[in-house]
Amino acid sequence: MSTEPRSETSSIRIATQLGEFEAASTNLVTFPEGLPGFEKSRRFVVLRQSGGSPLICLHAVDGPPATFLTIDPRHVLRGYRCLLSDTDRFRLGVSTATQLLWLTVITVATDNEPYVNLRAPIVINPERLIGLQVMPHNTLYPLRHRLDLDEAVLTGTDGPSCSL
Repeated sequence: MSTEPRSETSSIRIATQLGEFEAASTNLVTFPEGLPGFEKSRRFVVLRQSGGSPLICLHAVDGPPATFLTIDPRHVLRGYRCLLSDTDRFRLGVSTATQLLWLTVITVATDNEPYVNLRAPIVINPERLIGLQVMPHNTLYPLRHRLDLDEAVLTGTDGPSCSL
């Protein structure tokens, strides 16, 4: 009797307001401490807009429902720089050659204007699929920075996909 080898990669179905997606379980990003206010949501899938849009959705796959619309802070403020502490580098398991994914959460305030938190970005190590929200010391960036959609590079018209 012959059987085909089973794939070690399983997939999960994700239902969001943007539609249904399928993601490989090996592509889930783990936030060991969760995110502030969502500490029980530890595993997220990254939904990236195909076609080049800088908007990225982080969607929780366990714990309380949580979905965050994010953008790379360098699309918001061209000279944006954030240095990780040695502790954060260790927690993320990064080397000097690691290309990190930097994200800042987009929120809409009572004035119906979009804002981002440049002071406490989310950082993901795509090699180890570990993420955390960092609070760098000595940063001058604001907690609430108005997102100017005309200045942010928002391109692309294709639908979202699951990838890092």
